[in-house]
Amino acid sequence: MTIKYDIQQVLPKVFSVVIEDQYDRAMTFCRAQEYYESPNPKFRGKHFSMWDYMKWYSEQRGAFTYPKDWSGFNIPLEKLYKLYGFGDDDSYETPYDYEMTDIMWTIYEMNGYSPKGYVIGSKDRLGSTFEHELCHGLFATNRAYKKKALELVGKIKKKHYNLMKTNLLKMGYTEKVIDDEIQAYLMFGYNTPGFSDKLEITDLRLYHLMFDKELNNKFLR
Repeated sequence: MTIKYDIQQVLPKVFSVVIEDQYDRAMTFCRAQEYYESPNPKFRGKHFSMWDYMKWYSEQRGAFTYPKDWSGFNIPLEKLYKLYGFGDDDSYETPYDYEMTDIMWTIYEMNGYSPKGYVIGSKDRLGSTFEHELCHGLFATNRAYKKKALELVGKIKKKHYNLMKTNLLKMGYTEKVIDDEIQAYLMFGYNTPGFSDKLEITDLRLYHLMFDKELNNKFLR
């Protein structure tokens, strides 16, 4: 089994993996993404069986709809290294694990043989999904960006912040990435169903304009 992918360094320490096929993209990233930030502690940070994960996910959603539910991905390179870098047998359960291992080692080499980097996955490098994931890469690797993003998150009205947090948890995100997800969604994807539930589009647009002014023009353009 061979997955077609392209790797480019798009920012210092940030590497973009483009896989056009949505099913292949999701399945290639699935284990690593859930190792990094699964809401279920049974999987987060653990070497888990994909079959156990697929069963659990199906119980939550009624079927294993992961490839349909998620189109973009973002993972610290050091998490990939901890998962795949030591040859643990239980991390090589599917052909996709072998593909991701090759991707990880390629990026590790491109990054000067250092695990201190960030990996993002998307269909292409043109649309809002790529830009959204790029914001995660900046949040993780650029101190000035992260400082300003957290400052802006702190300006969100408490009732709006709580709604965004509730929505993100319902979507399947874990507690530790809430502020990171809020800044990325408000930059790109503020009207995404799920994130925008029970929030006024006018309020979301005002937050978007605030984030766009302070972050997009200074760090992404």
